Amino acid sequence: MNELLWNLSDHLYLWLFVVAMVAGVIDSIAGGGGLLTVPALLLGGMSPVMALGTNRFQAVIGETTAFLTFWRYRQIQMTGLMLGVTFTAGGAVLGSYTVRWIDKSLLEMLIPVLMVAISIYSVFSGRLKQSVVSEPRISRYSFMLLCGVVIGFYNGFFGPGTGSIWIIAFITLLGLTIKQASVMTKPLNLTGNAVSLCLFISFGYVDYMAGIVMGFGQVFGAIIGSKIVISNGDRIVRPVFISVTLLMTCKLVYEQVSADSLSGLWTAFIHFSGLS
Repeated sequence: MNELLWNLSDHLYLWLFVVAMVAGVIDSIAGGGGLLTVPALLLGGMSPVMALGTNRFQAVIGETTAFLTFWRYRQIQMTGLMLGVTFTAGGAVLGSYTVRWIDKSLLEMLIPVLMVAISIYSVFSGRLKQSVVSEPRISRYSFMLLCGVVIGFYNGFFGPGTGSIWIIAFITLLGLTIKQASVMTKPLNLTGNAVSLCLFISFGYVDYMAGIVMGFGQVFGAIIGSKIVISNGDRIVRPVFISVTLLMTCKLVYEQVSADSLSGLWTAFIHFSGLS
């Protein structure tokens, strides 16, 4: 392990650039690039909180690039978008502020369950296969207000799986195709991440050198990924979305099970050792 870190340090920024470029492609198609970038930053020797802050920094650069690319090619539906951005920002600010006062343990237990449900829905639902828009269940303005506040709050408060939640919300509530949902998710997810990034910056938890290098990788990856989405549409978005969602679900479930197991082992040790 030490040899790996030593070899990595010789080419650290090149390594982070390549990882960020690949993550930028994945993020632009279906989200979930953090599954690559966060472990890469940790492997590079960063503390967990610094890795999270730096990851947000480079992710915002990639999301901005993807959004601008989709906007340039007229893929973004502007109706109600500014309302969604406004309420998402407000929800994210509230979530970021609330995180210091509310215990996240319940959410940490519920999110893996939600991601399992999303994974099952993604694999078996016919709505993710549709290539035409279906009848919306609520108005676009109601959707932007409600989901902006709720999902924005979640993004500011906790964060994992936000992109997947946005995509499923667009499909089930507004009837969009998965390609359209993936595209429309970008400016809203960007808003929540930008608010969260401001919090990390205020606490000094961003490595700007690594973040800028990864940001350049994200720019290249986001342009490539966005053009893949525009050219191939649902054919590419659906399998990538399902794959990323399944990987994220496995990661969250594994972390929760590991945390519970360690907690149980520690409690048993305290009990039988007579230290309680």
